[in-house]
Amino acid sequence: MFIQLKSCRMRPTGICFLIALIIIYVLIKKHYVVAPDGSFEELIADAKSIEADHGRLSRFNKVVVFRNGKKGNMSQSGKAAAYTETGNFTLSKYRMNERKNLTVQLAVVICGTRLQEGLMMLKSAAIFTLTKLHFHVFAEDHLHIPIRQRLNEISVISQNTITYDVLPIKFPKDNADIWKKLFKPCSYQRLFLPYLLKKTDSLIYLDTDILFMRPPEDLWNFFNKFNATQLVAVSPEGEDIRTSWYNKFAQHPYYGKLGINSDVILMNLTRMRKANWNDKVTKVYQKYRSSIVLGDQDILNAIFHFHPEMVYVLTCAWNYRPDHCRYGRNDCKHAYKNGVSLLHGDRQTFHKNDFPSFRIVYEVIQNYDFKTGVTRGIYNPLKRILPMVQKSYCSRIWESMIMILKRYLREHKL
Repeated sequence: MFIQLKSCRMRPTGICFLIALIIIYVLIKKHYVVAPDGSFEELIADAKSIEADHGRLSRFNKVVVFRNGKKGNMSQSGKAAAYTETGNFTLSKYRMNERKNLTVQLAVVICGTRLQEGLMMLKSAAIFTLTKLHFHVFAEDHLHIPIRQRLNEISVISQNTITYDVLPIKFPKDNADIWKKLFKPCSYQRLFLPYLLKKTDSLIYLDTDILFMRPPEDLWNFFNKFNATQLVAVSPEGEDIRTSWYNKFAQHPYYGKLGINSDVILMNLTRMRKANWNDKVTKVYQKYRSSIVLGDQDILNAIFHFHPEMVYVLTCAWNYRPDHCRYGRNDCKHAYKNGVSLLHGDRQTFHKNDFPSFRIVYEVIQNYDFKTGVTRGIYNPLKRILPMVQKSYCSRIWESMIMILKRYLREHKL
């Protein structure tokens, strides 16, 4: 290359320029791979090769390693500092002790073909957490054994800092016959959590098709921001009035200008019980049942239309979906600026070829080995693979997908 460019000094400028372009093009074709949509075998193979030569983060990523001020010396702390939504850490002893005593409660409903997807959601929470977790897993009876087997493995790896309950799909005892006539099993289970988990004060409900991109306790911290009337935290259904569902198609009342999405919900169950939650659900369903299209999400929208004081609104970064980037732009400005906190692959996005960026994140987490460590097991593969995806929906937002993860690793020197 250098010989050719040197000889180019004797030629006209235009010819030199063309020769340089040709050489650059050949080099790019040789070293830069453009991944076709839906072809992930080679990409995942690259990810595994990176994992092979891994650094060791013991104790299931629970140990946060950071410098103690002495050259070459490292100290270990079992807990990390608070991580705000903008990505800044607060290294106060109060926050560290607070996390040490915290148990984040997560709930999920797994039915039908959603077994592996639901387990991946729980795995992503386990990967990034720096505190204790408890999973409330509602599932069809035939799924209980495989769920228990996998969660037991995770619990052992985490040295029992992760606990779980696997529960049957059921309705509240009060008026159970009425509920069974109104609702299909699994479809509306989240609506009844305040009465199915009477001993639980608060929890985070998540659909199976969601992946954590940061510690779940960061989401849990929003409970501390509730005022006296708020009992749930949810994100908007849309960000752009031109493409949102509710303002165009809804035939029933909905929250705010664009409605809310029900796939990630922080629930203060104690407050919901005090607010006679079941009565509100029943009345709304009976009144608007003929116009309900999106199931329990429509019911929640109608309830909060009449009780907006009950809602704390999360940013779209906590529920980042393909709709936020499918039109060639990033409609979630907060995620563009601060990064994606939760990745939501609704409508089977994690398993289709339409959005390869989403699918790659899912498969990297699926293949993650807890012995590897987050840096080499997740961050490095994503940093290497995601930029290769071109000419597909959401391919331009790959930096937002790993932005918070990058800060998280840098702050803790992992």
